[in-house]
Amino acid sequence: MHTIRVLIADDHCDFRRVVHSFLDSLPNVTVVGEAVDGEDVIEKTEHLDPDLVLMDISMPHRNGLDATRIIKDRWPTKKVVITTVNEDPFYRKRAREVQADEFILKSAMKPQLEAALSRWTPDGAPTR
Repeated sequence: MHTIRVLIADDHCDFRRVVHSFLDSLPNVTVVGEAVDGEDVIEKTEHLDPDLVLMDISMPHRNGLDATRIIKDRWPTKKVVITTVNEDPFYRKRAREVQADEFILKSAMKPQLEAALSRWTPDGAPTR
């Protein structure tokens, strides 16, 4: 199995730290970097070349939905997983509109993210 390269984008340091630690505990996953806002994640996606971007929906300097749209336009094979604390169906719909690959509530982050990762390989092909 290939290693999945992940970029974590969230404006909350504590959340990034927890997610980074969780991802480090998973086999075949490498965290290649962290981004603190929407502009930072676009720049780091270009320079760090992650397979998957874990994207907070609400960030300064460009929200996660706008950043996702740009990433998917520039690099269509990149996977983007939107994360949020907001359960409003409006945001799930918006995530689909910007071509996010997954929408995960932060309250269910670990099991849902682990399931999503198990379905992907770096080349975008499903693992199952």
